[in-house]
Amino acid sequence: MTDRILDLSLQAHQAAEFMLLVTAFQTEAQSLLHQLFSPSSSFWPRFRAYMIKYFQACMQEKKFVRGEQSWQTYDENFAWELVSAKCGMSQAVISGLAALSGDEQHLEALTRSISLYNFAHQMLDDLCDWKDDYLSQSPSLLLCSILKERPTKPERADIAALARKMYYEDHASRILQLALDALHQSIELVPDNLPWLHLQIKLRERCEGILNDIGKITEMNRHRAKKQPKFLLELPAAQTQTQQLAWQGLRYIVQQWHKGFSEARRVTRFPYSEGFTGRSEVQYADIFQRALMAEILHDAAQTFSLDLQTILDYEADYLVESRCRDGVGGWSYFPDLPELAPDADDLAQIIQVLLLRKRREDIASYCEGPLQILLRDGKLADGAFETWIIPASNRTPKQERQAYYAEHGWGRTADVDVLANLFYALALYDQARFADIIRAGTEYIERQQEADGSWSSKWYHGPFYGTYVTLRLLEEVKPASATIERARTFLLNSQRENGSWGMPEADGDALHTALALLCWASLARLAKLGDAAQVIQKGLTYLQASYDESEQAWLRYEFIRMTRRQPYGDRTYGSKTMTTAYVLKAAAAWHRLQDRLTDSRYQA
Repeated sequence: MTDRILDLSLQAHQAAEFMLLVTAFQTEAQSLLHQLFSPSSSFWPRFRAYMIKYFQACMQEKKFVRGEQSWQTYDENFAWELVSAKCGMSQAVISGLAALSGDEQHLEALTRSISLYNFAHQMLDDLCDWKDDYLSQSPSLLLCSILKERPTKPERADIAALARKMYYEDHASRILQLALDALHQSIELVPDNLPWLHLQIKLRERCEGILNDIGKITEMNRHRAKKQPKFLLELPAAQTQTQQLAWQGLRYIVQQWHKGFSEARRVTRFPYSEGFTGRSEVQYADIFQRALMAEILHDAAQTFSLDLQTILDYEADYLVESRCRDGVGGWSYFPDLPELAPDADDLAQIIQVLLLRKRREDIASYCEGPLQILLRDGKLADGAFETWIIPASNRTPKQERQAYYAEHGWGRTADVDVLANLFYALALYDQARFADIIRAGTEYIERQQEADGSWSSKWYHGPFYGTYVTLRLLEEVKPASATIERARTFLLNSQRENGSWGMPEADGDALHTALALLCWASLARLAKLGDAAQVIQKGLTYLQASYDESEQAWLRYEFIRMTRRQPYGDRTYGSKTMTTAYVLKAAAAWHRLQDRLTDSRYQA
């Protein structure tokens, strides 16, 4: 409550109410303490000193917030004094226990250990909360090392430049190293048999992990910046609604490409306590996302006659270089997580990209091996295949571990969303060679259609991704399927009044609207658009209205989910880049089908 009052965030009457409550609580606390400690107890002088330091520290900190003291004076010594003073409440507990027990042998060591631990925790909090601190003009050692004075008008537009300075000039790493140094000193002070020690070790491991991750990411980005070719996107004025949507999407995606698609990169923690053995608990994934974007950028280049070859060749090279170098090869969604096997979805998507880039020799070199293992050892009943590419025999210890986690963690099932992508890739690659596999697999997928006409996904949120990849497959290999008309009915029935589509029991959104429009594009190419031109137009208009001008992109919505059996739990992913990429793909598709939107035959 005192903190709320000091923050000056309350109205006068609220501050008065809080002050009365603070007084009441303090009076009650003093009464209880006097029952525990005699007036002559050694506790009272220490408690009084703790309180004086605490209130002085609070007042001093507010001078920085109000701009009454220069941020240049907020140095490491001041940060240490501030944290030490503000953890007086915790120190008072130790002092009280020592006074009650009559044993003050460890008092000095434990109170200093608490100060060191709190200092380390404060450094980590400053790193985690730096954006909010900047926008609220709240000083921290981290911010004051970057900004020499209090920002007068902090804005979100400043964040990107500050982040570059913070990470690439080693300010963040220095703060974490200070935290680790403090924890090292604190751990030295604590007897081995105290549970307090384990809490400090846990914080140390977290700081070490973040420090290692920062080093890895910054080094990777520096390497990419040196290697990445120059590219300048030049676009003419947009002439149509679909072209305008595409231009907005392209500008953002090319901007993200220059940044290594960092916004699209998935970051997930796989704790050692759950048995995972990665070099870091934090794992990164961008292979599948970049393969999707390479496909979408190729679409845009073809549709609008744009020269994106520099980007597309770079991305194809990146995907090839990101392959697994042991076992069966292929690609794993989290490439540095030993427990996660290569999978059919990544393999299928990369085959598609390499086909688009006319790199069949790379498919022969890097895709044929894992593909044969999948088709031989991953076959299930009724024409389906499992998602994981794990040999049935002669496994390495790593593959045995992957098989265990597939069985007990991720699930070894036939996943319609993955299978539709796989069979589509096989049809593009060599439809005659894989004819029997494609036929049986497509029939299996048809049988999985939901009663409402959609196809559910295991690895993607909502019904629209599964429906999109299935309709794309049927368009390619079975255009007369009876399931197509039922899917059309589902798409008609699920559009919202504002023209959007979305997750069940949620508002419509740009991602699922784009996926639904891609479903309709397949229907249009199959001559099954009917009188739905207005349905499409409403969807495109919704996308136009949902563009976020401040972000220069479409917003993030949940896209990929990683369903895990207990005790592992679920993980979920979405990004502005992925939403924007699918809007671009939908815009390109309907730009090619522009005549269907104006032809009277398709009007209701």
